Amino acid sequence: MRTIQVKMPKKDLNKRLVQLEQSREDDYGSFNRNMKKIAAAWSILLDPYLKSDIPAHVVPLMYAQAKLIRATHKFKEDTYDDALAYIVQSHDMHKEKSEEIDTDELLGMEAKSGTQW
Repeated sequence: MRTIQVKMPKKDLNKRLVQLEQSREDDYGSFNRNMKKIAAAWSILLDPYLKSDIPAHVVPLMYAQAKLIRATHKFKEDTYDDALAYIVQSHDMHKEKSEEIDTDELLGMEAKSGTQW
C-alpha cells in the first residue's frame, strides 16, 4: 500500500493569519474584547453547570475545536486557517493573562500582626 503525504501549505502562513485577523477585526471589532463578552455570556448560560466562569482564552479554543470537527468532513482551506488563527489568539490571550501582575493581591495585602509599614 502506498502512503500519500499531504502537507498544509506553509508558504505565507503568517501573512494569511495576519490578513485573517485584520479582516475579522475590521468586520467584528476587537478579538479579545469579543472573546471576553462571549465568555461572560456562556458563563451566564452555563452557570448551573460550572464551578467557575469560563476564561476568555478558552473561547477561541472551543471555536478551534469546532473548526477541527468541521475539518473531518469536506476539505476547506479556510477551516484550517480559522482553527490555527483561533489557537494562536488563545495562546496570546492566555500568555498575556498569565503574565499580568495581580495588582489586587498586591494592593489588598494586609500586614500580618507585628509587621510594621
